[in-house]
Amino acid sequence: MKACRSAAALAFWCALAPLAGAEEAPSQQELDALYETVSRLEHRINELEAERTVTGSGGGGRADWSERIRLSGSAELDYLQGSGEDYGLYEEGSTQIYDTRIFVDADLGSDARIGESTVFRDAGFTFEWNLVRLGMVRNEVGDMYVDLRGLGGRDFLNLEAGRFQIPFGENYHRFGRGRPTDPFIALSAAPPWFWDEGIKLWGKSSNGRFGYVVSVTDGEGGINLESNSSKQITLKLSWDPSEWLHLSASGLRTGKLGSSDTPAVGAVWLGEAFPRSFGAGSSTANYYKGAPVPNGPNELSNVTVIGADAILNFGGARIWLAAGNASFDSSGPSIYDRDLSYWLAEVVYQLRELSPALDPIYLAVRANGLGTYDKDEGYLLDFRYRDIGYNMRALDAYAFALGLPLGSNMVLKAQYAIQNMDLVRGITDEDIRDAANDADFFGMEIGVHF
Repeated sequence: MKACRSAAALAFWCALAPLAGAEEAPSQQELDALYETVSRLEHRINELEAERTVTGSGGGGRADWSERIRLSGSAELDYLQGSGEDYGLYEEGSTQIYDTRIFVDADLGSDARIGESTVFRDAGFTFEWNLVRLGMVRNEVGDMYVDLRGLGGRDFLNLEAGRFQIPFGENYHRFGRGRPTDPFIALSAAPPWFWDEGIKLWGKSSNGRFGYVVSVTDGEGGINLESNSSKQITLKLSWDPSEWLHLSASGLRTGKLGSSDTPAVGAVWLGEAFPRSFGAGSSTANYYKGAPVPNGPNELSNVTVIGADAILNFGGARIWLAAGNASFDSSGPSIYDRDLSYWLAEVVYQLRELSPALDPIYLAVRANGLGTYDKDEGYLLDFRYRDIGYNMRALDAYAFALGLPLGSNMVLKAQYAIQNMDLVRGITDEDIRDAANDADFFGMEIGVHF
């Protein structure tokens, strides 16, 4: 109000100043006109001050909703066809909607204060509607969180609260909103990713070279499922020593998962596998050291995952290297404990480096694997192969892809993938062996995002 009165007074005296030197005093009509002008100015200033105050305190303000809400999304239409005698998941060949997501982002305000202290600099809300994933209708929530930037006025302290992708490694950047950045189709990389509900803190150093992300989530798969009080803690540290090199190291640890009545399901995926009680989700016999064993107990005592990533960018090439280990410890005998290793090597090369006529086509090559790599111990390494059960000791994949971006919102892709599965020893069941036939496939995709 002080600013309003000062502005009004200034306008009033500026208006009177030319009259002050006049020989005759202003008429009442002239004074009334001046008073009316000043009143209108003061009223407008009050409106502007009120709007700025409401907006700055994190409220809705008077801005139109269309200026505060953004709608975006992505969709992929694929044709997938198995090759050779072993067709795997794409035996018949089909055109399918492979992935579809809708995103809503809302600006909730900025510069919120308590007295003279800054609470946050900016606040937003993000919602992801996960319609189709892996060619299956999901119709579920992906991301849904409140994002508070600059807590306490500090650039290195930011918070997300709600459901978000767990901050482990670099693979999660290619899911959800980052899906269009994946140069491949229909083939998941082995490193961890997935959503969970909780709180995440993150930030970077003032020079932007060092970063951290830490989260505490419920650790259970699904949405709002928590069978006990144990939590999942994730920590990621990153370092950018130069413009062409990015390094990160990540760790994840849960407490107990599941209960005596509820089979354990963790909230972290490796490729298409996830922590769960041994034998759950499959009716196939489990083999250990060459002999069948019964299913394990419902509970996992803990899950531990550690990993490291390196991304290099130079000469038109982007190279991504990743490796790590995941330990699923059962609450029962040690024969149900599993240690899985994952690895990945990927190169994406812009063909304009060979000839300007090939711009913007890219070539991508990737090799990655997941497994116990132990002939006596297996696991369900891809939930879509339930007929194999917990008898896969390795699932390695090799893919080659060409991509043609068409403008900034569409890309055409073609890919050939080779997939190799290895089983534990001792399996004589022909149905299991048939289901584990190596599954190569060819795919084409039209991907759009807006």
